[in-house]
Amino acid sequence: MLASVGALGAAAGIGLAAAVAIPPSLANLSATVYQTPTEVTIADASVMLTAPAGWVVRRPPFDGDDLTLTSPDGRLEIAVTELSGGFDTAYAELVRASGAQGAAAVTETLSSGSRTRHTEVSDDDGGAVLAAVGDERGPVSAGIVARVTDGSIGDYRYAIAEVLDTVRVPS
Repeated sequence: MLASVGALGAAAGIGLAAAVAIPPSLANLSATVYQTPTEVTIADASVMLTAPAGWVVRRPPFDGDDLTLTSPDGRLEIAVTELSGGFDTAYAELVRASGAQGAAAVTETLSSGSRTRHTEVSDDDGGAVLAAVGDERGPVSAGIVARVTDGSIGDYRYAIAEVLDTVRVPS
């Protein structure tokens, strides 16, 4: 009886260790670091962008609709996802999801010809840049959320803008 309880305890301990260790391991299996700027796609190539050299590109296991870029210093994380509708609709969805209602937005045309609407928001995590890239009439847009840990968004504005400028969504 005591041996059974001990075996059960050991099995539970192994199960707990696996539950803690496996998710980060799966995330790292899908991580890639490119030595040169490289075009990457998500959502069956409906959203394209250029991953800067030296940045970590992660895709969630079994999910082709999202990817995350992490700067070489590990402080800036840019999550990119496909959203339905034109960039106006996508931007409104991002703002609603973040709870940043009423944030002032800037609309620009990127060098690719795509349009973007973006804003900087403050939250409990230190702030983020929310952006939608696409076409006003497009069937899909890219949703971008850029977050900085151990620093300010202002320190990474150029890097965020550089990545944002490479996002392309076919119209």
